[in-house]
Amino acid sequence: MQRFFDFDSGLAEACAAEFLTSDAGRAALPMGKTRPANFLRLDGASTSDRCVLRMDLGEGGDFVVKLNRMPREAGSTATEYRALRQAARRFDLQPDLGVVEALYLSRDETFMVSRFHKAHTLWERMHHDAPLTELFQHAGRWLSVLHSHGPAEEGQFWPKWIFDRLEQLHARGPQARPARYRPMIRTLRQQVDGLRGRVFPRPFCHGDFHPRNLLIDGDRMLGLDMADAGQKLAVYDLVDFLKSDYRFDASAEEIDAGGVRRHLRAALLQGYGQPVDDALVTFLLRAHMLIRWLEIDKARFADLPFQQNKYRQLEKRLDLAFAFT
Repeated sequence: MQRFFDFDSGLAEACAAEFLTSDAGRAALPMGKTRPANFLRLDGASTSDRCVLRMDLGEGGDFVVKLNRMPREAGSTATEYRALRQAARRFDLQPDLGVVEALYLSRDETFMVSRFHKAHTLWERMHHDAPLTELFQHAGRWLSVLHSHGPAEEGQFWPKWIFDRLEQLHARGPQARPARYRPMIRTLRQQVDGLRGRVFPRPFCHGDFHPRNLLIDGDRMLGLDMADAGQKLAVYDLVDFLKSDYRFDASAEEIDAGGVRRHLRAALLQGYGQPVDDALVTFLLRAHMLIRWLEIDKARFADLPFQQNKYRQLEKRLDLAFAFT
């Protein structure tokens, strides 16, 4: 409970004051705040220089303040604000799809204000017996709208970074034994031969597209957290979304060659409705899950029950995925 109040209150008040005196603040709250600002921290970061706060200014005045004063991340808040504004225009004609409304970017570009939505994320809905096939189709539609606007670009797929990362993790000494993961790496090297250097769509992408970054607000699906948005290969957004499935229990019969439930992959791609190279999706799903597995070193495995559970979940999905030829 303490983390909800673990922030710099003076800094939060300064953000509220700047917003309220701006044109955007006056438009959002024509009568001004009806009570002193109340703040609650929403994120789990360990620093007050980067945080996400719910800001309640009274009736009709529920907002989110996203603050980032980390020097190495300078400009990220402005990038996200502009990405949300750009994305909002793409969803103008989609009554059931959209993004959170970005209202204000601070003068020094260290914080932004958006509307607060009292809504569950798709990730939360996945834990409560929601109709997953329907939600994944909806998410695919959302992504298709985002990817479909603007000039069509293409880019080549170069997987060197994947194998560099796998070798780094091998050198560091993961919890998994080399006899378990080396054959998987060899399979990936064989699989990538037909993909390396090929050209694929490269639209404006979300950059961190996963179920925690989609809100289900009534009949609407709203995207958020677009700090990593930009021109990228479209497949990365699809894979980012699908790879979260490993956290859920599933029977072996449900799992496909990418290590995810095949009916959810089919639902996402059906909603997306654009040509997708299945071999590339499968390769990237396998590679990403293998990287996540090898990131769990012996110390983390020994000290953290959460990491032990994650290790076993990934191990099971990887074994099922690589059982396919």
